[in-house]
Amino acid sequence: MDYEVAEQLVQRARRLAAERDMVITIAVVDAAGHPVALARGKNWHGPYMAFGKARLAAAFRKPTDQLLEQWADRPLFAESLTSVLPGGVTLNPGGHPVTDGDGNCIGAVGVGGGSPDQDALIARLTVESEGSA
Repeated sequence: MDYEVAEQLVQRARRLAAERDMVITIAVVDAAGHPVALARGKNWHGPYMAFGKARLAAAFRKPTDQLLEQWADRPLFAESLTSVLPGGVTLNPGGHPVTDGDGNCIGAVGVGGGSPDQDALIARLTVESEGSA
């Protein structure tokens, strides 16, 4: 994930959120969960939440809402990830992996600032609109 792609994702997410009268925080990480870009919303905790969602999506190469559904009957597994994965993760919808043209995960986005469903929608639309990256 290079900075130029990350910046495009940030701008796309902010545009999609503004169309829905939302103010969001958007974080972009590389495939290893390292920070690449951030645009802060209005809440002080937004960057922590958004980076945590992005790291979780990057680690498992799946949207966080799908992961939470997958782990619904194993809450201790999900909880253990908060101390196992470097940098910490956020166990909430709003993270979505980003793939290249060959389907390889190159990173993820994390969105915070709306409801869980809104965050998941903005993250998904950010990645899916105009192709993945």
